[in-house]
Order: sequence, then structure tokens, then C-alpha cells
Amino acid sequence: MSQVCAIIKDLLPLYQKQMLQAPTKAFVEQHLASCQQCQQLASLKQVNHHYLPMKRTLAFFHIIFIVLSFMFALNSSLLGNQKGFVISYAIFGCLSYLFYKNSWIVVIISSVPVFVWAIIHNLYNGLYTTASSLTAISTLLVGASYIALLHTIFALIGAAFAIMMRRVTRR
Repeated sequence: MSQVCAIIKDLLPLYQKQMLQAPTKAFVEQHLASCQQCQQLASLKQVNHHYLPMKRTLAFFHIIFIVLSFMFALNSSLLGNQKGFVISYAIFGCLSYLFYKNSWIVVIISSVPVFVWAIIHNLYNGLYTTASSLTAISTLLVGASYIALLHTIFALIGAAFAIMMRRVTRR
């Protein structure tokens, strides 16, 4: 097996998943057109399994990060009357952006757990729900949205810091 064949063997899982850039894809297709051994290798289904352990590992770490994020959101929330949540949520937003590289995920991870927690925490609070009326429910939802928005703002400040850090380090 030549060195080019070894490279093609490494690229085949990505080629089959259509995850290669155009020049690399053209390189693989050009080689496959001229190499019988690599054509046979490409036709085997076992090549796809080399990619799965890495994908499972990433999925596992994403799940762990989301669970830790959920726990962090509940423990460092404004609902717990902790004043340090401002700094901790900015750090949380920064780390979330560095991990996912997506601002929308930072928004979702920083707002949804707090929103759900605020509803659950205040559902039986006499201040919000004196009766099962539409006004009481809307007051509860507005209050939960406000608290989630505050947390999200601080997380986005942290994400903005992460974006600036990435731009500075790329130069």
C-alpha cells in the first residue's frame, strides 16, 4: 500500500459522510478512479466504523457538558440569591462559546434551564399564583422570562469575550 493509499484510507470515512472540502474530495475521487485496491476498500462498509468511536466520544462529552451546564445554571442562579451569578454566568458563557462555537447554543443553555427552574420554583409561590387564572400564569411566565433574560445577557457578555479572544489568538 502506497503512502497515498494510506491517506485515502484515512479520508474514506469523511468522504463517505460527505464531510470533505471540494479539493480534498476531488483528490480522493481522482485516486479512487485509478486505484483498484482503494476502490475495494471504499466499497466495504467497515470503513464507516472507524469514525464512530470519535463521534460517540464527542457526543458523550457534549452530554456531560449539557448536564453540568444545567446543574451550574440551577446552582448559580439569581433564584438562589447569589450575587456571584453575574461573574459565573459570564465565565459560563465564555466556556460554552469556546466549547460549542455557537452563540445560539449559549443562549439556549443559559436561558432554558433558568426559565424552567423559575417556573418550577415559583409555581407554588403565593406571590405569583394565588389562583389558576390566566393573569397568574402570565405573571409567572413573564417573571421566568425576565430572570432567564438576565442570565442570558451575562452569558452572552462572556461569549462576546470568547469571540474576541478567538479573534486575537488567530492573528
